[in-house]
Amino acid sequence: MYHCKIYLYLIGESNDLLKKLKEMPPLPHFTHEFAESDMPEERLLSKADMAMIDMNGRDVEETLSVLRSCRKKDAEAILLVQSEQKDTVLKKIAAGEDTSWITDIWIMPLTEDELCFRFRKWQETYKMSKDFWQNRNYLDSMINSVPHMIWYKDKEGAHMKVNEFFCRTVNKTMEQIEGRGHYYIWDIDPEEYAKGEFICMESEYEVMEKRETCVFDENVKIGDSIRQLKTFKSPLFDLDGSVMGTVGVAIDVTQERLYEQMIIKNANTDFLTGLYNRRYVYEYIEQMEEGHLTIFCIDLNKFKSINDIYGHQEGDRVLVLTAEVLQKCMPESLIARTGGDEFLIVMPGEHTEQEIEDTRKMIERQIDNAYAKEEHFRTISASVGAAHSACGKAAFDLLVGEADALMYREKERKR
Repeated sequence: MYHCKIYLYLIGESNDLLKKLKEMPPLPHFTHEFAESDMPEERLLSKADMAMIDMNGRDVEETLSVLRSCRKKDAEAILLVQSEQKDTVLKKIAAGEDTSWITDIWIMPLTEDELCFRFRKWQETYKMSKDFWQNRNYLDSMINSVPHMIWYKDKEGAHMKVNEFFCRTVNKTMEQIEGRGHYYIWDIDPEEYAKGEFICMESEYEVMEKRETCVFDENVKIGDSIRQLKTFKSPLFDLDGSVMGTVGVAIDVTQERLYEQMIIKNANTDFLTGLYNRRYVYEYIEQMEEGHLTIFCIDLNKFKSINDIYGHQEGDRVLVLTAEVLQKCMPESLIARTGGDEFLIVMPGEHTEQEIEDTRKMIERQIDNAYAKEEHFRTISASVGAAHSACGKAAFDLLVGEADALMYREKERKR
């Protein structure tokens, strides 16, 4: 995909060499531009991607100094050395400063075939460096465009590479992160880290042992908050096929989980009172084990008069107050609002008839007492019916019907 223009600078009197190199075609995606001079020129050196210097008759130390100081950053150099100069040049190079920019030394003279072979090898090596740059650019562009944390770890859990989103999440630079472990990156106290509550190495070991991609739900402590992550982790293999580390992607699902909980809550509860709704009652009964079950059905007497006289806002306040009373007096039971002014209590467990009756009366009394304290609510009251069965959920609908019938009889009695 990339296109690379290479500036080649030949220093010396090797005209035949220059002519032969110009005749060699560039590799795909490359073009060549040549320049030459007898002596090194700073203007051309500062532009050249590769300088080819004929060292014959030159002072080695002086020439290397000029090349080192004037060359373009990341530029390469090939030294053309006569056979009798070879040892001298090598000694000077070995005794000098950084020479990583010297790509090769060609012992002159070279035949045309040798020249073409060596230059082609240099082209291929140079192309490999650009291919590496392109692949790294592909990788960095991809992982840095993803709004999720991405990391590469070694076998010991040290982070070897991360993306920009990871850096922003932990509020550290890539330089600070590279080579560091979990507790430093996530600012976890060493004592807390030792407990293993917020570290992810167990899942890393599992991935390396299974040698396959695994998916986990993990909690990570970021500052003072706990974040829920959906992580996808895969093994990284060394040249010999052994596992040398892991690569991971983490999606922060904390907010999504909150949304899920909110949706579930909204589906299962009454918006006004916060009590469970009829739908959830049946789901709860379906999931419970068989056993003794008591049902209380509650209906409010003269509730419509509150709406008619004082408006629906006061009517809503009656319902909220009723819910609060039920939650206080029956904290261990499931409480639901099943209709306009209808409530249902599910109380699992074995109880005597007297205990159930006492509970029924206590519920009525608590609700009526709460109404008596409110000026607008003194005209209303609650009727409660109860039914018990040892058959549990199998007899649930029958129990509701029985408790409902008893509640209506209580309602008639109060009239």
